[in-house]
Parts: sequence; structure tokens; C-alpha cells
Amino acid sequence: MLDLLTAPYPLRKSAASEWGFPIVAGVFVALFLIVFQPFGTRSFQSDHKYLFLAGYGVVISGSVLLINKLLPLLLPKAFGEENWTVGKHILFLLASFSLVFFACYIYKDVWLGRPISWRGFLGFYPIALSVAVFPLTGLVVGDYIRQLKRYAKGAEEANRHFPKKEQENAPALIALPDENGKTALETSPGQVYFLQAADNYVEVHYEEDGKMARSLIRNSLSAIEELLASHGFLRCHRSFLVNPARVEKVSGNAQGYRLHFPLAEQPVPVARSRSAEILGKLK
Repeated sequence: MLDLLTAPYPLRKSAASEWGFPIVAGVFVALFLIVFQPFGTRSFQSDHKYLFLAGYGVVISGSVLLINKLLPLLLPKAFGEENWTVGKHILFLLASFSLVFFACYIYKDVWLGRPISWRGFLGFYPIALSVAVFPLTGLVVGDYIRQLKRYAKGAEEANRHFPKKEQENAPALIALPDENGKTALETSPGQVYFLQAADNYVEVHYEEDGKMARSLIRNSLSAIEELLASHGFLRCHRSFLVNPARVEKVSGNAQGYRLHFPLAEQPVPVARSRSAEILGKLK
């Protein structure tokens, strides 16, 4: 169970889903309340009854958007995808549920002109939370298994058709410049494994005398990418540029694909939006 909770899980979705899900959820709840009028709302009488019920949808959409945008800004280190797990995502969803429930409770009392009843909220909240734990956990675990199978199968398929490359010791050298145009590193493109953006620097991982070496260049990854594009380097992630000729194998987990290089302990992530493109070019 602990292994499952600490397993990698995708954090960031597409911009469309980040905005679309809260809006769709709010619209769904509003329509559900207006059409079916559950939880005793059918007997509730008011000249603005439907507007009141629709307001729950607005509150839910706003609450979900708030927690999705605000928490990563307040806790950027905690919300790095490289450290995101199944357990963290379950806790995040429970926190989202708590905020939504709290906002709806406040909305109800304010609309009806009642004093906010903390005793009522604290009395009902543990019950609602205990009910929400199981479906939320089930949704995350089910999605984790689906994503894991998808990327593990894709990686297996890619490795099956992965061409075996003979690395040529090309004598040609390339000069990688810093932001002032001065040469910061001179090496053969074939010896470079991958490059990683690191704040205002680019971290070059390359082979030197049969060992892994690393060099920091004060420049942007985009500037280096323009220079290395003619040598076949690919942008597989917003923070990584890779030499496909040095990729040894591909692996996959629920967060997506990882590219492995000889001598390098660190695998390189592939952005989910670029998975098909990168695997296609590797073949």
C-alpha cells in the first residue's frame, strides 16, 4: 500500500482540462440541483430559488479554480511534478473537497441571511469527508493504473523497435557559447547526452574519457537549442534537450515516458504532449 501511495503520479494537465474541469463540474452541479432538487431543496421556497441553486455551481467552479491556481503558487516546491505521488494527489483532492464544501456552506448561510453556523459545519464535515475519501481514492488509483499501463506498454513497444545505434567518434567539435557569445564548452555533439535548463543556466551532461561529465553554461536552453537543432537534438520537455542518438532505452510510469542514457543515472522526462512525436523520432 505504501508503494502505491509513493508511486509517481502526473500533476499538471493540459490548460484546457485545468480550466475545463472546474467549469464543467460547476455547470453539472448547478443543473443537477435545478433539475432534481435533492437534499430537501424541492421544498425550499424562494422567488430566486433557481438562481440560488445555480449559485452553488459558481461557488464550486470558483473554489476548484482557486485551489488549483493558488496552492501551487504558495507552495511551488511541494507542487513539483518530479515529487508528485498518488498519495499527494489524494490529499490534494481531499483538500479541494474540503474547500468546496466549506465555500458551499458559507454561501448557503450568507444567501439565506443566517449566521454562519460553525457547529453545524464541523458536525457534518467529518461525515461528508469520510464518504468522499473512498470514491476520490478509487478515482486516483484507477487513473494511476490506467496511465501506468499506457506508458509502460508504449515504452515496451518503443524498445522493441528501438534501433541499435553505433556511436561514431566524430572528430568535429562544436562550441557551446554563454550568453555573451564566448565559448563555454567545446565538445563533439555525439558525446553530449542531454541538456537541462537550470534557472539562468544550462546544465550540459556529456561523456568525457568514458565517464559522465557536467558543465554549467550561463545561457538559455532555447539559445542552445537553435545551435544544436542541426545536429538532431530534440526538445522533449520544456526543461530538457536530448541527443536521440545516445538514448539507450525508454521506460514509462504513470507520469509519462523517461529516456535513459548510458553512464547517466538520471533519466530524462518526456512531456506528455510530446510523447508521440519523440517516440516516433527515436524509431
